[in-house]
Amino acid sequence: MKNFRWHLMLLSLSLIVAMVCGCASAPPAPAEKTRITVGDYQPPSWVNKGSGAFKDADDEKVFYGVGLADGMKNLSLQRVTADDRAIASLATQMNAVVKRLKKDYESITASGQTSIERENVDNAMKLLVNETVSGSKIIDHWEHPGKNVLYSLARVQLKTFKKQIESRKELSSDSRDAIKKRAEKLHEEMAKEGL
Repeated sequence: MKNFRWHLMLLSLSLIVAMVCGCASAPPAPAEKTRITVGDYQPPSWVNKGSGAFKDADDEKVFYGVGLADGMKNLSLQRVTADDRAIASLATQMNAVVKRLKKDYESITASGQTSIERENVDNAMKLLVNETVSGSKIIDHWEHPGKNVLYSLARVQLKTFKKQIESRKELSSDSRDAIKKRAEKLHEEMAKEGL
C-alpha cells in the first residue's frame, strides 16, 4: 500500500509539472505576409513601368500601353479583356499626343494658315488616333503566379504614327513635316516625363 501511495504521489507530481510546463506560453509565431504584390515575383520590366513613351531594345521610339484583367475564371475572356485594356491605354496616350500636337501646330502656324488648312488639320488629327491604334500590336502577356491577374502589353512605333501623318494627303507637305517633327519632339518630352 505504501508503494501504491508512493506511485500515486509521483504520478500526481508528474501531472502537476506537466500542466505547469504545458501552460507556459510559446512566443507568438511571426506574422505571415498576407498581401501578395507584383514585386514578390519577377515580372517583366514593362509590368512595373506601365504605359508611356519609351525607346525599346532596338532603340526604336515606341508607345506602350499596359492593361490587366483580374478575377476572371474564363481565361479567354480574361486575355481579351487585358488586351483591350492595353489598347485602350495606348489610345488614351495617342489622344493626348494628338491634342498636344494640334495645340502646338496651331500656335506655330496660326498666322499664315488658311481656314481650309486648319479644318484639314482638325480632321486629320481626329483620324490619326484610330488609325495609329489600329496599327498597334499586343506583344507580350504576363500572368501573376500568386493571383488571378493577367497583364497585356500593346505597342505602337512612333514611325507608324508618322506614316499615318504622311498618308494625310489633305494636309500640305509643310503641315505634315511640321507635325512629324513636333511628334518626334513630343515623344522625347514624354519619355523624359515618364509618361
